[in-house]
Amino acid sequence: MASLRALHAFSLLARHGRASLAAEKLGVSPSALSHLMRKLENELGATLVNRDGRGLTLTEEGQRLALSMGDAFDRIEEAVDSFRRRGRTELRISTVSTFATRWLIPRLPQFQANQPDVELLLSASTRMVDLDRENYDCAIRLGTGNWPSVESHLLWKEHLAVAMAPGLLRGKDAADTSVLGGLRLLHSASRRGDWTRWLEESGLSHSDTKSGTVLQSRDLAIQAAIAGMGAIVIDRRFVSQELDAGHLIMPDWNLVELETGYWFVRSPARTLTRPVAAFRDWLQTTA
Repeated sequence: MASLRALHAFSLLARHGRASLAAEKLGVSPSALSHLMRKLENELGATLVNRDGRGLTLTEEGQRLALSMGDAFDRIEEAVDSFRRRGRTELRISTVSTFATRWLIPRLPQFQANQPDVELLLSASTRMVDLDRENYDCAIRLGTGNWPSVESHLLWKEHLAVAMAPGLLRGKDAADTSVLGGLRLLHSASRRGDWTRWLEESGLSHSDTKSGTVLQSRDLAIQAAIAGMGAIVIDRRFVSQELDAGHLIMPDWNLVELETGYWFVRSPARTLTRPVAAFRDWLQTTA
């Protein structure tokens, strides 16, 4: 029988396409990976990889073997991981980054106090996970809630309000929205339309609508606002701690309601377990 370690190394090379990355995933040096490939070729009596000075690439026979193997090692790893977790009560949650860092994580100790035996595994991504095929029990999604084949529960509808460091309004009339024209606007790269939406709904304009400082995430934009770099437009729930601490202020200006919101979602095809039901109920109560 061919060496399982060599076959694993081959599957990693086939998946990632780069010997250096495959070696890193396997925890060996590139030269050790190359040695494993030669070992496998000797065992199978076939040339599986090309060695042309540009790294290791699969030959036609190598591609045939990779296709036949499919995701066998992925399924083995998943089975072993599941076996290791036996006896533990886990809750696997997928969510978006801003919701996780700005709202969920600061409140999770309360949930853990209510459910001390539940072990949380939290993943933050902008990708919409497939709740039927991927190993998540539930997710928090941002949208309008009309996703097919999922059970959805609205947590809240989004709104946009202006926030800034207190120093930016010092000596100015906080009730006068015209002071915004003298401030820089801070943008999140993933939400470039938020300021445009707020200004249009408020009947205002600003030179930084299509320019201004752009931060990669809303979390970074919030930090920049705290530092006094400019004003942000954000859902109040994501800056509640900063508002309570006085690091940010929200003038009594227009609040723009959005059609999108944050939703708890799960697959109805999966059994509603106690941890999932407890998390859903806690979210709805807390939100």
